[in-house]
Amino acid sequence: MRAARGLAEEVERTQLVYRGTCIQLLDKTVRLPDGRRARRDVVTYEGGAVCIVAITQDDGVVLVRQYRPAPEKITVEIPAGRKGYGESPLAAARRELREETGFTAATWKRGICFWPSPGFVDEKLTLYIASGLRQGNPEADADEFIEVFVVPLADALQQCLTGAIDDAKTLIGLLWYAASRATAIP
Repeated sequence: MRAARGLAEEVERTQLVYRGTCIQLLDKTVRLPDGRRARRDVVTYEGGAVCIVAITQDDGVVLVRQYRPAPEKITVEIPAGRKGYGESPLAAARRELREETGFTAATWKRGICFWPSPGFVDEKLTLYIASGLRQGNPEADADEFIEVFVVPLADALQQCLTGAIDDAKTLIGLLWYAASRATAIP
């Protein structure tokens, strides 16, 4: 893909508006390509995150249900979570799968890295495909209430297409996995 010229914005000023436990809200003044100024709200997300498409031997996919405060609803998602300080993406993926679902995997394959909401958040996710699963006991954080379930991959993909699954990382992860299988992406 060829780089577009003349689209970059130059940051002139950055002001910290809010600092939370894992995010910061920044107010940025930028110079647009045509010379005008504009303001941008940017959320920075500390450390990055991982998400996992965990596939069972009979072509099921491990999903979780949990309440999400921003949309104020229960969502269906693939397991995911933040990387710890100094933690590699693969180590974080292994830990998150075990903590959220109880599953461990014999085989791990790195998928893609992507920006789920680049319009205002700098969070970047690394997708992993986990297989050769073994069931164990979840070790969820004290403030996590998660329901784990397995559905046939075909059913999960259908839910992606109908909008029943509407979480961005889950849509990206499941559809990427299906496309990579169909086109034999290494």
